[in-house]
Formats: sequence, structure tokens, C-alpha cells
Amino acid sequence: MLDWIKSLSNRSEFVGVLALAFGWPICQSLSMALSPQALTAVFDNASLSGLMGTQLATLAIIGAFLRVRGWTWARLGPAPGWRDLPQGLGLAAATLIGFWLLHAAAALIGLLPVDADDSVRVAPDLDWRLMLAASAVNGFFEEALVCGYLVSALRERPSMWTAIHLSTAIRASYHLYQGEAGAIMVPMGLAFAWLYSVSGRLWPLVVAHIALDALALFSR
Repeated sequence: MLDWIKSLSNRSEFVGVLALAFGWPICQSLSMALSPQALTAVFDNASLSGLMGTQLATLAIIGAFLRVRGWTWARLGPAPGWRDLPQGLGLAAATLIGFWLLHAAAALIGLLPVDADDSVRVAPDLDWRLMLAASAVNGFFEEALVCGYLVSALRERPSMWTAIHLSTAIRASYHLYQGEAGAIMVPMGLAFAWLYSVSGRLWPLVVAHIALDALALFSR
């Protein structure tokens, strides 16, 4: 088995990792987007625990697979440091401001309703410790794979915009369930993938994503 994994082409590795990580979320998101019913995702203790467990298991499988393939943490960038925290929080704040401006502009021209987005609902009895844990796992899961792995795997391409656009497209595709509001993920995806491609630092993106997820859950 190990010899077979090592013998896989880089393209097979790339497709396999992304399919395992995002294949099912994309299918679920697309199914919700095509449903005639309202696009609403409801997070309660059971669904959030299930999502976190699935992501941790997927990370373990992909991590073991890539280790056999010769990947190391160093290939994704420097180890986390204290400066990643303020940089990540600053990025989260900039992203929120960007979201607000884009939403306001879209609402002004009639592309989005003026009232608050209702594509995600949180159960009133959701455990705050679970919200924090799920935000941490999801933030790391998404950024480590849709930015860290994807951009690093395509780093030898003549243009890094290939990786940036693909990363953005995948990020947007598993947020289709959010309807028109999910379109705001496109500029976020472009910004995050571009920042990683030029800086090589993953952890500010992870911190920013964790902060954004936690804020989204606690504010509903």
C-alpha cells in the first residue's frame, strides 16, 4: 500500500486530496443551492459535533497520506508564532469591513436584501465551548487545505493566479448554500489565497478564519 501511494502521480495526489476534503461539502452545498426550499443551514450541538468530527478524521487521513508522499509542515510555511495572532485578527477585521461594504453596496443596488443574512441559523442552546472548538477546527481545516496545500501544490505553475483562482472557486463552491450572500466568499477567497501565495504564511489566515467563524456563531 505504501509503495502504491508513493507511486501516485502528483495530479492523482492533488485530485484525491481535494476530493476527499471538499467533494462531499461541495455536493451538499450544491444540493441546497438547487433546492426549491429556503437556503438555511441550522447548527446545533449534534450537527456541529458531527462536522468537527468529520473534519478531524479527514485531516488525519489526508495528513497520513501526505506524510507518506513526502510532505512536511515546513512545506506549508513557517511554524506558528506570536505575531500571527495580531496579523490574523487584523486580517479578520479587514475582512469584516470588506464584507460589510460589499453587502451594503449589493443591497443598495438590489442584489441582496437589506436585512440580515438568514442562510445560517444557530440553535439557542448551542454550547459555547463547542462553538469555539468547532471554529478552531474548521478554520484550520479550510485554510490548511484550500490555501496551504492547494497553493503549495501548484507553486511550480508559471502563474500563481492558477492556484489563487482555483482556491477561490473551491471556497465559493462549498458556500453555495448561503445563496447570494455566499458570493461575498469570492473576494475573501481571492484575498486569502493571494496573501498566502506572496507571504507563504498560513497561520494568520487560520487565526482570521477562526475569529470570523467564532464571531458568526456567537452573533446569531
